[in-house]
Amino acid sequence: MKFLFLIIPLLLQAFTFKVAAYNVENLFDLHFSGNEYVEYIPNGRYGWNRYIYQKKLNNISKVIYDLKPDIISLEEIESLQALLDLRNSLKRRGLFYRYYAIADKKDTTVKVAIFSRFKIIKTRELQVGYGDRYRDILEVKVDINGYPLLIFANHWKSKSAPESERIKYAKALRKRIETISKNQPYIILGDFNSNYNEYITFLKDRKLNNTHGKTGINQILKTTINGKMVTLSDLKRDCSLLYNLWLELPNALRYSYIYHGEKDTIDNILLPCSMFDNKGIDYVKNSFSVFKPPYLFKNGSIYRWQKAGGYGKFSGKGYSDHLPIYALFSTDKKHPELLRKKEIKYKQITISSLYHIDKLSSTMLIKKAAIIYKDRGGVIAKKLNDRAIYIYRYNKIFKKGYYYDIYVNSIKTYQQNKEIDAIKDATRVGKIWNIKKYYLHYKKGLDLSRKIYQNEVIFKLRGIYKKRYLYYEKDRKIRIYSKIKNFYLKDGMKLTIKKARIVWYKNEPEIVLYNKYQIKGY
Repeated sequence: MKFLFLIIPLLLQAFTFKVAAYNVENLFDLHFSGNEYVEYIPNGRYGWNRYIYQKKLNNISKVIYDLKPDIISLEEIESLQALLDLRNSLKRRGLFYRYYAIADKKDTTVKVAIFSRFKIIKTRELQVGYGDRYRDILEVKVDINGYPLLIFANHWKSKSAPESERIKYAKALRKRIETISKNQPYIILGDFNSNYNEYITFLKDRKLNNTHGKTGINQILKTTINGKMVTLSDLKRDCSLLYNLWLELPNALRYSYIYHGEKDTIDNILLPCSMFDNKGIDYVKNSFSVFKPPYLFKNGSIYRWQKAGGYGKFSGKGYSDHLPIYALFSTDKKHPELLRKKEIKYKQITISSLYHIDKLSSTMLIKKAAIIYKDRGGVIAKKLNDRAIYIYRYNKIFKKGYYYDIYVNSIKTYQQNKEIDAIKDATRVGKIWNIKKYYLHYKKGLDLSRKIYQNEVIFKLRGIYKKRYLYYEKDRKIRIYSKIKNFYLKDGMKLTIKKARIVWYKNEPEIVLYNKYQIKGY
């Protein structure tokens, strides 16, 4: 008995772990089964051979290794062999998953699978319809340091089919979870081919809505109530409901997939009330995120696996057409809502410091940065007595004239200009009452050729325009680059630059104009 007394506290000590979902886009093995997509016939005309297969394994294992989840649901795995080969690729990198499972009772083309660093106690498959055209849902029970946790890995029918097909998956899942005790923690995740607010988005396409407005993810799984998304308050009142973690991110950050330019949330993590009851295992609030390091993007889009076009062959480049999603969970019973702060301590950094480093090793925090400028490509953030920096792409998140705490994931140098190109989150923390104090006010003797003024917003700069330059003092000039359509600057024009960004191009500064309201003649 003394021996048990010593062991049990060790097993049940507070513990935090990461759970992720990733559609790896067609991980086929090199065995010919007859079910392959034509591009993936081994040694066929598209070049699916041992060399390219190894490239695919290396690329996907890099993503998973960098993410380092403790449990991960994988979609589009052809076979147990493909899963084991991926496992070995990860092991070579130094990330070993002792436990794994795959839903392979049906001979479907691709399947769902799970890697786990925790012991898998039990595995079962939830049958969805008859025949091989319906992929089963994989259910595993995992032992998290003495606490049992159920994981449901999903890959629902694509939107080549109407919503009635996805409802079949939702009904199979709903039937199962209704048999689970309300105190049992479980996680539903994977590729649902349904947006978190599918009940709204699928109305855009008549061929999808063959169910009179009813969707699998929302009405059947009950992530909506009374025509609105389920909130945490709703969840506390009704344990038959499920909460979708996409609601924790700002609207502009809600995507893990892009289809014809539309950002979608077809990968989801859904949680029951038992993950918020402060008993056993709980969700770490606000820990949900999308894993999106810069290398998973190319030319503004997700850098998917470079699939052969026509009779072309695979290049061995790219990763997947999906981004991984993940969340943190904990067995800390006292203060689970504080655990994220314990788990992730963000180091504060100045904007000036970003100009002296090439790459961030972890997420950094810029406290109370002022958003002072906005154009078609992004925004400029600045702090008093510090420098300014351009934040690329995140126009919809930021509102000019407000302060934000900005969690920076990645920086880059683009055409000699330092930029923030990936953020984890941004929290509005106040309103700017005097935005002009953040501008670079022109004063006689100001030398704009100094690189320290890169990304600053120049305010009320006067001069004479001549041959693409604004001469603002007798011996000083700065290049002008105009993106204003059907508007041309003429030599000899007297100009005032009211507000514009200073960038660096070909080893000299220039002012970029996006609209005619940034300038006036005098």
